[in-house]
Amino acid sequence: MKKVLFFFCLCFALLQVSCSNGDSVPPEEEQEVEVGTLEVVTIFEGGELVSDIFISTIPETEEIITNDLGKAIFDNIEIGTYQIIVEPSFLDEGIMVSAEVNDGQTTMVEVVVGPTPISMDPLDIDVLLSATYESLKGNFLFDATGYSHYWGDIGMETIFLNQNSLGIYGELDSYDFSPANSVITDVWAEHYKIIRLTNLGLDSIYENDFVTDNNTDPLTAEAEFRFLRALLYFNLVKLYGNPMLVTTAKIDFDAPLIYEQGRAPVYEQIVEDLKFAQENLVSSSPNNRASNEIATALLGKVYITMAGFPLMDSDKYVLALQELEKVVASFTLEEDYTQVFDLENEITNSEVIFSIDFDNSGNYGVPWGPKGISLNDRFLLSSGFVGEFFNNSEIPSEPVAFPISTADSRFYQNIATFSYQNGVITDENLLANWRPFKFVKNPTVPSVINEESFDYPYLRLADIYLLIAEAENAINGPTNKAYDALNLVRRRAFGDLNHDLQPGLSQNEFFNAIIKERKLELCFEGQLKDDLIRMQALEVEISNFNELHPDRVKDFQLHEYIWPIPQTEILLSPNTVQNPGY
Repeated sequence: MKKVLFFFCLCFALLQVSCSNGDSVPPEEEQEVEVGTLEVVTIFEGGELVSDIFISTIPETEEIITNDLGKAIFDNIEIGTYQIIVEPSFLDEGIMVSAEVNDGQTTMVEVVVGPTPISMDPLDIDVLLSATYESLKGNFLFDATGYSHYWGDIGMETIFLNQNSLGIYGELDSYDFSPANSVITDVWAEHYKIIRLTNLGLDSIYENDFVTDNNTDPLTAEAEFRFLRALLYFNLVKLYGNPMLVTTAKIDFDAPLIYEQGRAPVYEQIVEDLKFAQENLVSSSPNNRASNEIATALLGKVYITMAGFPLMDSDKYVLALQELEKVVASFTLEEDYTQVFDLENEITNSEVIFSIDFDNSGNYGVPWGPKGISLNDRFLLSSGFVGEFFNNSEIPSEPVAFPISTADSRFYQNIATFSYQNGVITDENLLANWRPFKFVKNPTVPSVINEESFDYPYLRLADIYLLIAEAENAINGPTNKAYDALNLVRRRAFGDLNHDLQPGLSQNEFFNAIIKERKLELCFEGQLKDDLIRMQALEVEISNFNELHPDRVKDFQLHEYIWPIPQTEILLSPNTVQNPGY
């Protein structure tokens, strides 16, 4: 056994993050042993991940060798303080760092094991690209147990959290934001972990220090890494407003870590990355790998976001329209709304532009579905949202009489009006017992975490048509082009031309019609909060919810359209500026 050197100064960062084990209180017998997870990542000074490093702990748990991503994960170990022993074969002495493991949380420790060896093998960009795409599934990126809570419709007028799922997620739903909230911390940390992977790939390409077993064109690989980096920064700038801009994985230990911070430089980098991706990606990729069309669609969405609040750069509406109109010829709306979310139609889906691939390891459908099917019955429906699927004369009164009649077919895909108990489907005549339903594959099979699941549709054609209507209305008012784009979506929903939005609306009336249409078409797909912020309609939406649900009032303050910068980041980087109001 090597002599262990107390090498605390090389511990780069220590973050405690919340696991996605669910928020409901487990049975008392399951609380006898409090456990958490310890994740150790080993890197060289240049930022390169280091595999095959022997890791052990005191108190003793198990001995693990770091994987290709430099990780050693100690799952479900008892809470307490651990000494982590890191023993690189190329060092005469080991490294020891200390970490605290808390109940139901993941403690992440990044350890620098020494300078980058001169003879280090080149990085395999094919492996790193695959690992980066795989990482998008993470709980605090696009996996349902994280994504649906911080990007989805909670905090809006569509759904809200059941009492059994409050806690840290309840703070997000009620706008009780804190820099110490573990979800706010975790989302930040996880995004930067994956951004670091993209920067590793880009650094290796720029230095011509890489290998590729698949004969991947380095320009194509660069374009994919830059697309993924833009995607992640787009998330961060919408969530936090003023994230740090990091464009290299290299770390200069002789200089303080000072990164550019702010909305403007981050958007500038996003646009630059997406333009490069546009120019260097092919058009034939599957919808779960970056392509020219995917980069173009995302660039259009970035531009329209910049045109709205808070940047209010109205010139970007023209650029958005130019990019969005390039996309529509390559895709077609599915004939039926249900086909968009049909598991058997995933591969041949003509509407989905970009999806996050969850095959065999995802769980996007798990939190959704009727009572008795949803894994944790996490989400409740707002009565105000349900009513928007009906004309005033159609809105059901309680107790609800079945069958329910509404001309909007999206209602039946998005709302579960029944429960499933002991093999029996029962119509629920109280709206309080209805649930969001969109992503459930089989309404008679209870959800199980990590079962095969529907891929998350990040970009699809109906979204693009509605963005075209929004941009055209902002530039020229409600023209025929704007009506045509919006009505294409409505005709699919209603199955005829009789429900087209009729001409004669003012620019503001048409704008409000777009908000409603996006809500009904894209509900539960992680779009609504971005829409309402961009369209300066968030405060009105929350006010409507509070009137309908006085027992679950959301205490929204104007600065809370973005989250605070995590307190851990402020402590690690004293030059980081906290967002106003926090």
